[in-house]
Amino acid sequence: MKNIAVVFGGYSSEYDVSVKSAKFIYDNLKDNSDWNIYEICISKKEKTVKFKERIFDLDYQNFSFEIDGIIIKPDAVFNIIHGDPGENGVLAEILEKNQIPQTGCDNYVSQLTFNKKKFIEFVDNLDIPCAKQILLKKKEMIDIEKILETIKLPCIVKPNNGGSSIGVSKVNYIDELENKIKIAFNEDNQVLIETFLEGQEVSVGVINRNGKRIILPITEIISENELFDYNAKYLGESQEITPANISKESEELIHKYIAKIYDNIELNGITRSEFIIVNQIPHILETNTIPGFTKQSIIPQQIEVQKLSVKEVLYNQIKSIL
Repeated sequence: MKNIAVVFGGYSSEYDVSVKSAKFIYDNLKDNSDWNIYEICISKKEKTVKFKERIFDLDYQNFSFEIDGIIIKPDAVFNIIHGDPGENGVLAEILEKNQIPQTGCDNYVSQLTFNKKKFIEFVDNLDIPCAKQILLKKKEMIDIEKILETIKLPCIVKPNNGGSSIGVSKVNYIDELENKIKIAFNEDNQVLIETFLEGQEVSVGVINRNGKRIILPITEIISENELFDYNAKYLGESQEITPANISKESEELIHKYIAKIYDNIELNGITRSEFIIVNQIPHILETNTIPGFTKQSIIPQQIEVQKLSVKEVLYNQIKSIL
């Protein structure tokens, strides 16, 4: 039997989301009679393996564990750690060193996509529309006037490395800006100030199935808040409409931009890209290489609208790397 590890947790504020995603994935995989499914938790407090209600220690650097005197190294990893170390390339580097295939992107691609500034520079070079940005570093002096010479209000403030919209704020007035920057610095040592794009927000998932890239139906996001923030994503404070009510022109451009990104970097597994459509033109915000995967998450919704089985898609992610 193959040994498959569902790896979750992490060191960031996205820990709880990762736990919920892992449970949903584990519940969909656990009945496969060809695989032993191990639950591996990586957190600030522990690095442990759960199997048949027993808990074992994980040798993190060798990515192996001992059960009843037998050393086990996974044949494949389903990486569902949102944020550090699963999404930023740290875990990918360890798995690559130990020659363990995983469902996510490699170390290089993970680092590129996780760093929002570098990713936007990359897509800008591909002539994909995006918002204007400036980068702030924690130890540098904040010069509000200089920031506003480049980025006009309203603007978006967000951690450069991070996800689940934690620490993200919209700033409408100058006297709010410094405080919102401090909030973002609580999540990361680098903060982005970004032009606010007024338009339709949409999200599009991509999966690899039987060696083919499938762009899933696009979801329109209508948040009850000013942004599609953490509460909107995970506490039900948004409407998610799939397929999105957008023009054929916008849909075709999104497909074109997704294909261009995939053709230029080796994105693997399941991804989700966010766009704002301004005057029919999609502007990319980010590509998330380990998106949330609970029953309520956008990707499972899109898979169902595509008339695919979530369970079959998850099985296929692992089969494709074994």
